[in-house]
Amino acid sequence: MTELSITARPRRVTGKKVARLRRAGITPANIYGHRVPSTAIELNTKELERLVHRAGRTTLINLRVEGEPEARAVLVREVQRKPTTDQLLHVDFLQVSMEEPIRVVVPLVAVGHAPAQDKAECVIVENLAAVEVECLPRDIPPHISVDMSALVDPDSSIHVRDLTPPPGVTILTDPDVVLFSVSLRGVAAEEEEAEAVPAPEEVPVVRPVREAEEEE
Repeated sequence: MTELSITARPRRVTGKKVARLRRAGITPANIYGHRVPSTAIELNTKELERLVHRAGRTTLINLRVEGEPEARAVLVREVQRKPTTDQLLHVDFLQVSMEEPIRVVVPLVAVGHAPAQDKAECVIVENLAAVEVECLPRDIPPHISVDMSALVDPDSSIHVRDLTPPPGVTILTDPDVVLFSVSLRGVAAEEEEAEAVPAPEEVPVVRPVREAEEEE
């Protein structure tokens, strides 16, 4: 099990004043969790950027807060960035108990060769990039592998039920959901074009930076 470490300081600056922290190379953050009071902290932005990049959402982090006797076991739960510059604005950490199961979303990684790729008229379609699992924090896998060798022709598909989770990990995503499938090239192009224009209610809403700053 891979673990990372970082040190934070208690944060007393809140609201609009956190903009001054960011200009000084410090990012505001919060720790929360089951039966854990929310704690406001601040971290060095450069160190936090490296941590977020390496940890993703599935790697345990030993987070030591200055003044506390022990490090906390946490996961990165939410990362807020400025849409126009990708500047790191705020990070939420989820504190976990090593003895209690938690639910996390784990990415899928395709492994092996899909024979359908060798056919000019076929194209592999990815329908789902991650699944939700439940396990103890120490058992969180960095990813779950998908054996692509089952994709041999346009009638082939791989479902959630075909996955083999690591020991101690239970997959919660509907077992009938299709992960990968094979489509004829012309049909796949039409499907991609149809998905390129989302319905009005599906258009993602970018949260204004001012709102994020005022709520911290």
